[in-house]
Amino acid sequence: MEIIRHEGPGRLGLVRLEGYSFRTPALAGVDFTLSPFNSFFHPEKPGDYDFNLAPSIPLGFYTPAEVVEKALERLRSVDYGGFNAFYLPALRRTEYLGEFFKIIERYNFEAVYLGNSKILVKEYRYFVKILREIRERFPNVMIIADLEPFFYPLAVYLGIDAFETRSLKLYDFEGKGFTQYSPFLWSKEPNSLDFARETILLVRKALEEGKLRYLVENFFYTQYHAGILRIADIEHSDYLEKYTPIQKETVYFISNASIRRPEVKRWHERVIERFTPPKNTELVLLFPCSAKKPYSFSRSHTLYRRAVKEALGSGISRVHELILTSPFGVVPREWEWLAKYDIVVTGHWSEEEIKPAAELLAKTLEKYPKDVPIIAHLDEAYVEIAKLASEMTGREIIFTRVEKGTTSRESLESLKETLKEFQLEGTKEDRIYRYFENIRKVFDFYFGAGAGEAVLPDNGHVKGSKMLRIFAENQQTGTFREGVISVTPFGMQRIYDTLKAYWVRIDFDLRGDVFAVGINEADEKIRPDDIVGVVRDEKVVGVGKAVLSGEEMVRSKKGVAVKVRKRA
Repeated sequence: MEIIRHEGPGRLGLVRLEGYSFRTPALAGVDFTLSPFNSFFHPEKPGDYDFNLAPSIPLGFYTPAEVVEKALERLRSVDYGGFNAFYLPALRRTEYLGEFFKIIERYNFEAVYLGNSKILVKEYRYFVKILREIRERFPNVMIIADLEPFFYPLAVYLGIDAFETRSLKLYDFEGKGFTQYSPFLWSKEPNSLDFARETILLVRKALEEGKLRYLVENFFYTQYHAGILRIADIEHSDYLEKYTPIQKETVYFISNASIRRPEVKRWHERVIERFTPPKNTELVLLFPCSAKKPYSFSRSHTLYRRAVKEALGSGISRVHELILTSPFGVVPREWEWLAKYDIVVTGHWSEEEIKPAAELLAKTLEKYPKDVPIIAHLDEAYVEIAKLASEMTGREIIFTRVEKGTTSRESLESLKETLKEFQLEGTKEDRIYRYFENIRKVFDFYFGAGAGEAVLPDNGHVKGSKMLRIFAENQQTGTFREGVISVTPFGMQRIYDTLKAYWVRIDFDLRGDVFAVGINEADEKIRPDDIVGVVRDEKVVGVGKAVLSGEEMVRSKKGVAVKVRKRA
């Protein structure tokens, strides 16, 4: 299986079997007739099925250890020749997974059929754990399960590629589906199999558009959905995040589960690890977010900036602004282009929103010198967040007097009066420095702190108005336009020399795209859709877009890992 696109562990894939190929996620025919646990359906002929399941033993979820060990002894003597799928029993005793994995690895199976899947979905932790174990160890192996169609979005999101449909034929009876979650109804036309096909198409479309997580949160039919996703978000957040592409489109937060999305975890981590305040900061301002993005284009932030300018004049270039929001917590002004999200605004914040935002704000404020004053122009729950952060850090925060909202005449006058107490003067050098910082910080977000200075050093320069061309040593390092960046091989070389980050290493002449089989090493920080440098003998020979995560590139044996855009 070749991976074409990711959203979390879920992926669009291309599977090539003898004589034909198909895309995943998919419905897959599995031939059980050669297995001793076959029960209901028999093929009319062998060609009716995509996968021939190797003989196995149907172990139950709670099978005792001595029975599992006896079964493993028998399985080691099986002749697996001619079979392209392996039956993996889902066991509570996950310590035996490694023994089954040795068989999968030895015989290079195309697919793994996850047994007991309908029982496994009720065991939230084991369901996520087993999927993670398979997906991380065998990136090119398909995972097939037997689940009801309304489980498809969540199952695909967590790593399942295809669904076997024998049980759907059992459930069909005059348009009624008798499942463990009965009654689940559909009309006589389409029947349950048609309903499964429609759901697969819906999941595939969501994957293509980068909206699978959104679909998952709209498919909360049962308590099992909510429980499984919560375990995945809280206990396996790193598993979800490393396969989640870098955000390019607006993310819609529609439920309590939304605030635990991988994009939120990534944002918090990058604020902590990659954001550094401008060196000339003499005053920090805290503002609330706005419905319109980027914030600077909103009416409220236009009014804030006007008030700051009237109060401080040229000193505005020595002020740094942080925007408080849920669920991203803290958005430095330079990163507002990157905070693409929409959330239902009710004015009521849960504890699950307030505490993480306050913790992130506290860690962010600790980055500034202790003698730098902090002024908060906030209302509602934003005030609670700032006060909690103040307690955590021991840093005093000065609150403006807010009446009838932060944009009322009285509130804006209070903001100006508070700011006038600080005598700040900015120079031409300050303005140029902040202009450069607005660009640099975005590169820092994508590659790490220091990347911005690598592509745009103090003696560098910028050309253009809307599409900015960035230069260092009189060579172009990249471009910048409204938070969207590109990097030249020369710019990527400077980033690589500075940070040793976002690289894949090859030992052959670069002629086109880089396939996973040709990658010796890759930076584990790489996520799908990242800009990466292709390195040979410590020289960047090309720049491209990652298809896989860095870890996955090294483990995979098939498919494109990096789509090369520019060669040195």
